[in-house]
Amino acid sequence: MSGGGVFTDILAAAGRIFEVMVEGHWETVGMLFDSLGKGTMRINRNAYGSMGGGSLRGSSPEVSGYAVPTKEVESKFAK
Repeated sequence: MSGGGVFTDILAAAGRIFEVMVEGHWETVGMLFDSLGKGTMRINRNAYGSMGGGSLRGSSPEVSGYAVPTKEVESKFAK
């Protein structure tokens, strides 16, 4: 900050502060998008198993053994 007047030094410092703030915001936005992408991939991997095709994991309760009703539907609504 040498070689200029007071106003030049103030403007140079303000420019550096603005530059650091902009770089910080872009870095934060980049980290948010990175986290969003990794989270989406994790959800897809957990929900659909292999994303490259093939059968979907958990798509059929009879095969996977999950979501088996404990009683008949009619008995749930019987009076």
